[in-house]
Amino acid sequence: MLSVVPARSGRGDRLGELVAAVRPEFCGEVIAVSPEDPVFGRGRCGVARCGRSAWARGLCAAHHQRWASHGKPDLGEFKAGAAAVAVRAGSENVDGFDLSALAVGPRLEVAYVLQCRHDDRTVRVPPSTVRHLVGLLADSGAGSLLDRPLQDWLDEVRSRGHKDPSRTIGLVRYAYRSLSDLGGIDIEAEYASDVWVASRLGIKVTRSPAQTRFDTIEQPWLRAAVKRWARLRLGSGKTFGSVHVDVRAMLWFSRFLTQRDPRAVDEAVATRDALESYLVWVAASHLAAHTSSTYITCLRVFLDACRRHGWLPRLPATAAIYHDDLPSRPRPLPRFIPEFVMAQLEDPERLAMLPDATTRALVIVIIETGLRANDACSLPFNPIIEDSAGWPCLRYLNTKMAAEQLVPLSATAAEAIRAQQTHLLDRWPDALPVLFPAPHSNPDGTRPFSYATLRGRLARWQHDIDPRDEVGRPVRVTAHQFRHTFGTRLINTGVPQHVIQRLLGHASPQMTARYAELHDTTVRAAFDDYCQQRVNLAGERIAYDPGALTAEAEWTKHNMARVQASLPNGYCGRPPQQDCPHPNACLTCPDFQTTPAFLDIHRRQRDQTRLLIATAEADGRFRLADNHRQVHDNLDGLIAALEDIADTTP
Repeated sequence: MLSVVPARSGRGDRLGELVAAVRPEFCGEVIAVSPEDPVFGRGRCGVARCGRSAWARGLCAAHHQRWASHGKPDLGEFKAGAAAVAVRAGSENVDGFDLSALAVGPRLEVAYVLQCRHDDRTVRVPPSTVRHLVGLLADSGAGSLLDRPLQDWLDEVRSRGHKDPSRTIGLVRYAYRSLSDLGGIDIEAEYASDVWVASRLGIKVTRSPAQTRFDTIEQPWLRAAVKRWARLRLGSGKTFGSVHVDVRAMLWFSRFLTQRDPRAVDEAVATRDALESYLVWVAASHLAAHTSSTYITCLRVFLDACRRHGWLPRLPATAAIYHDDLPSRPRPLPRFIPEFVMAQLEDPERLAMLPDATTRALVIVIIETGLRANDACSLPFNPIIEDSAGWPCLRYLNTKMAAEQLVPLSATAAEAIRAQQTHLLDRWPDALPVLFPAPHSNPDGTRPFSYATLRGRLARWQHDIDPRDEVGRPVRVTAHQFRHTFGTRLINTGVPQHVIQRLLGHASPQMTARYAELHDTTVRAAFDDYCQQRVNLAGERIAYDPGALTAEAEWTKHNMARVQASLPNGYCGRPPQQDCPHPNACLTCPDFQTTPAFLDIHRRQRDQTRLLIATAEADGRFRLADNHRQVHDNLDGLIAALEDIADTTP
């Protein structure tokens, strides 16, 4: 829980708070750091007789300097033969943080900052960065880091000419924020700020954005109303990312108002005429159609909220965006990955080229389950439960719907999850809270894998394996396309839409219907190709024009017929509403159609028919032999026609 304080404490109160907050191990003038410390340590030097912390290439700073001065010989031989570093006065400070140059107050501040960094268990703090911070405070003569504005300190760091000041700048920012929050975070002050940081509002985010800015909204009256609306949206359960989009939408409205009337002093300028002009302005912008629709919808919701809650009392009564003002949202088909490319991505040898076992298991789980990447990254350590038949199911939190869901797992996904659990238990014997821990700055394995890390690793992996499409062009895919591919595979195998909706965790059937549209388009293209190769019972090609008026009706008839009857050697061309006068005698039916795909079957049927003719003649059943002979002759004609098509079709 975040505590609320009325105002920042005075210097005397702050010193008392620091004394109470800093633990004994951080109170000395020199803070010792163990080489095995999971946050500050970097492991021991590789030289057997050296107990110092490693600095680079598994060597402490002194041994690394010796190794470099000796011409960088083989590391193994150097580590085996190097002597220990002599102990001199001050040697104990090499692997620690020396704060002795600071007065009591600033020293306690730096100690508290290091304690906070250690408790965060994320970013490592090199001794050189701490030395820069200590020097900065000592040279300034300030009694506290908070005695001067943050920007003054940052300017001072940049002016010192450090080779890479970024670490020191980051530590100064962190120190200033930590000391400001020593007595607790003032939530009201955070909401009053023009920059909202999710973590400081007590909001957990698993992917960017982690902050949103209001200072780019130029009109003060609009900025204040947008803040109230954004806070209400967060309170009603909207995610921080959704509210960030809301604020971005209002930034665009602010830019429009600035162009239209730079002296817009209050909400009275937001007339219906202004809103109509804004609709045209957005339509003419570079925004994608989906983004334009989203921004206009956000403005509509904002205006409704302002009118309902009285946030903008001078807002004109006609200032409204109606439903029919909203531009239609584009409905793109799912961006599935072609099977030719998926065969390359799912190849075990290529999957083995992913950087580690955790990334590999994560990619396999996303491919096999169709989970959103964020949901997969956040899976708990043991997400598997078994159904009544003993089959593994995956339990996960669908963050988009804010609901827990349960879906059956493929054997491949279940195997990958169990292998990942074994891999983690080898490193952390106690079960972790997450199945896919972040690979860096995560000594306890408690932080989940981030989407940004997954995206970067997928990009580098594809650069290494270089997947190509059917014509040899390079292909690059995203993690979300695995989800689209999963849904496309399901629809193509005939899984009902309502089942796919549950498996993908869609909020509405309209989302899942996009996969059905894709399936229909794909199969229709295959049907047009099939129609170019059809022959009838007489071995004659059946003319077909995919652009003809009757093509759509023929496509519908084909679908209905395939529902009614499935033939092992071709297709029935008779509409299913009609009775069939040729039951089980398709090879004598004038409505029978076939393609070269059934050529081998027809050859076997012809051989079998020859045996039937010989058997019937031997038994004296000459009428039956004549019937078989008619079938044999039809098959002869069919086979000849199909062989001709097969020879001429690439």
